Amino acid sequence: MVEKKIRVALIGNPNSGKTTLFNRLTGSRQHVGNWPGKTVEKKEGYTEYKGYKIEIVDLPGTYSLTAYSIEELIARNYIVDERPDVVIDVIDSTNLERNLYLAIQLIELNANLILDFNMIDLVKKENLKIDTDKISYYLNTEIVETSATKGFGIENLLDKIIEIYENEKKGKRDKQDKPIVVYGKELEEHLNELKEFIDENIVLDKKYNHRWVALKLLENDKEVINLIKDVENGEKVITRAQKIRKHLEGIFGEDPESIIADSRYGFIHGIIKESVEKKSDRISISDRIDKVVMNRFLGIPIFLTIMFLIFKLTFEIASPISDYIDEFFGFLCNFSENFLNSMNAPPWLISLINDGIIAGVGSVLVFIPFIFMLFFIIAILEDCGYMARAAFVMDKAMHKIGLHGKSFIPLLLGFGCNVPGIMATRVLENEKDRIQTILINPFMSCSARLPVYVLFTAAFFPDNGDMVVYSLYILGIVVAIVMGLIFKNTLFKGLSSPFVMELPPYRMPTLRGTMIHMWERGYLFIKKAGTIIFATIIIIWLLASLPAGVEYGSENSYAGIIGKMISPIFEPLGFSDYRVSTSLLFGFVAKEVVVGSLGALYGVTDVENNENMLIENLHAQFTPLSAYSFLVFVLLYAPCVATIGVIREEIGWKWAIFTAIYTTIIAWFVAFLVYQVGSLIGF
Repeated sequence: MVEKKIRVALIGNPNSGKTTLFNRLTGSRQHVGNWPGKTVEKKEGYTEYKGYKIEIVDLPGTYSLTAYSIEELIARNYIVDERPDVVIDVIDSTNLERNLYLAIQLIELNANLILDFNMIDLVKKENLKIDTDKISYYLNTEIVETSATKGFGIENLLDKIIEIYENEKKGKRDKQDKPIVVYGKELEEHLNELKEFIDENIVLDKKYNHRWVALKLLENDKEVINLIKDVENGEKVITRAQKIRKHLEGIFGEDPESIIADSRYGFIHGIIKESVEKKSDRISISDRIDKVVMNRFLGIPIFLTIMFLIFKLTFEIASPISDYIDEFFGFLCNFSENFLNSMNAPPWLISLINDGIIAGVGSVLVFIPFIFMLFFIIAILEDCGYMARAAFVMDKAMHKIGLHGKSFIPLLLGFGCNVPGIMATRVLENEKDRIQTILINPFMSCSARLPVYVLFTAAFFPDNGDMVVYSLYILGIVVAIVMGLIFKNTLFKGLSSPFVMELPPYRMPTLRGTMIHMWERGYLFIKKAGTIIFATIIIIWLLASLPAGVEYGSENSYAGIIGKMISPIFEPLGFSDYRVSTSLLFGFVAKEVVVGSLGALYGVTDVENNENMLIENLHAQFTPLSAYSFLVFVLLYAPCVATIGVIREEIGWKWAIFTAIYTTIIAWFVAFLVYQVGSLIGF
């Protein structure tokens, strides 16, 4: 009978009980020597269990795998080069925050890992309660509880060694398909960039995890740099890595090694806050701040106050700048019209340039102050460490609809504008959470809808317009919650993604880093969403201008014809005039366009100075009930082109089209209920 062998490496922090466990497993069946060419002790032994001969190598005690010391280098090289069948990380259960740092590095190395929570007998004495199942779930790694001194859990550990070995042999190993620690948007982008560069330019042995290699190059690991140097095109990879390092140093004001270490410790701190209950007599400054901002009673009011200030600052500061941009394009439009008339340009060319090109570019650029200001403030909150705390505070409430705390921030920003609200979902690492948050964000009533609300409340609800507008905002929130619950139980079934709060230390943001983040995110909006808006407005202009010779936007234009075709759809909602339908069509470009479209279609081109005339026309088409139904539809139906464009860029055309269709269906259904139920009860 052939003897089955398993090779196991024991690794762990000094004083974690690793040597005691090694002795418990091997007893007298061990020998001691030195590592080849090193004056460091090498201990090997074996045990026999259930027909297996388990060979065990006791690696030098180490706090990390950064290869700063000879012990770290030996431990890391053995795991990377020798590829033992199983790696056991021996952890002092009473000091998880320090010990899990090594575990995180082993997971990133993609080792075939078991975490041995040793000294479990001391946990109760230390007044600790550890949820090892939760930690195992977060780390996607097997955990066994032991007490090497008392012999507790040793058989469970041996059983787990055999199970892990057999699963690996049969190809059933549950390998990490995504990184455990996410190092923030900036660093992750460059880490993936470097990994792809490595994939394309050099060939490494299969034992090397390319993400890990990229991470080590960013950490300026000398051993990995020397490894890459010996490979064809290696110098090219090293040059790219150094360039990225300098870029990151410029943004964060510190070296990538520190940023990476802070992220790991932040991740570990989050796991411990979620999984360990403990009593501590020492309170750090960070803990003192967290006791206030993360307090169960004060946390949400503080968070909402900060979010209100973000909203207030963004729109108070950006609005005047946006008005100047709007005035500039108004001036440019007048100048263009006068100039083209003086040149005897044909009417279609004047319309194309003014209604199409200038209006299209203007509708894009008017968003820019809001985008840049928003991302500037968000960058400050992210870099100082507060955003992680805010996510923690809102986690419990958002969890009810299958999301977590980070999703609340983009939703709140949607009240100002859905475009930055959707772009803010980039702080969500999990793709499912991003998609679900984006899908319900359009129900947040953006400021572009306000002109429509103001016009209709002035016409039909002059005495209680504020309550009508308030009811629309509340309705948007309620619909978002209901749809979140529906999505949770249909499109995104299953457990919510585990949310470990990565709580980085509080730090002062650097102006350079904040400005770089603001520019990079803002420029992305200009480059991507802007082109889509521009192209769509040209299409709308063509629909409103053709066939040749018709009045712009009249019932004989293609836009008017389409309006008449879709009018019957709105009859059950209480309104069916083709001009109303056409205004909703134009509202797809931007919700505030609904008011201007109604003015133009009813022969009131200057809405601001002829509001009474427009109101008289509206009274001929609407009752108070049908007017409210119309407002509900405007609140909920397909978001504007800018929002659809951003959704397309963030998560693809499929979801962008789905959002436009499903929100319109929901809008019709809710407006139908409002009108029909209201009619039945006599409103």
